Amino acid sequence: MDVPKTLADCKKDIQFLMKYAVPEDQIEKAEALLKRYEADVIALNLLHSFYVHLPEGTDDSVKGLRLLTRRQGVFLLCVSTGNGLHYLYVVNNEAAHIIGTLAEGIIDRELLDFFGYADNREVLAATREPEKLREYEPYTADSRLCPSCQVAEGEFHTLGCPVEICPWCSGQLTYCNCRFTKLDIDAMDKVSQIEKLRELLEETGRIAYKREHGPGYPTMEDE
Repeated sequence: MDVPKTLADCKKDIQFLMKYAVPEDQIEKAEALLKRYEADVIALNLLHSFYVHLPEGTDDSVKGLRLLTRRQGVFLLCVSTGNGLHYLYVVNNEAAHIIGTLAEGIIDRELLDFFGYADNREVLAATREPEKLREYEPYTADSRLCPSCQVAEGEFHTLGCPVEICPWCSGQLTYCNCRFTKLDIDAMDKVSQIEKLRELLEETGRIAYKREHGPGYPTMEDE
């Protein structure tokens, strides 16, 4: 999915898609939900994916979003629709992908391991009553999630996140020159270089996200 560059553009794109996808009697609630999540890239990515690829190929709308779990900036969300259906989506700050219906759960072993589920029975047990699942809260400026890559406090950023702090100079990792000097290169344009940087960061000690690292707080080098 090609996600628009700005949240405003993404919202406009979703509004356009909704004109052709949402039944007339569901429009008001669908628009209210979009309004609620208009500043949340995770929700917007999911809504864009839903309306581009209607799961059943018939007109429908997103009525609610509920959070099952999240890890390293990747969210497992339950989508409830105006037609009374429920789906599972895996979402990050770049894209959203449908897993299947809530009743099917998660079959993929890699996904189960990533989110810490022993097996699909555990997923099905946790989602037996979707209306009781925790509602997904829209991102706010005082959230404990990184505003760029959406990892939680205490987790490591997605490599390349502009909020990550450099462990060598305490500046912003994507803006300082440390990555070039440590690798003895002038430009980083190969996968092998990125993997080597990851190794060096882990050896030195990557700095996990804290809320004060985000916009509006002084950086470590300012302190």
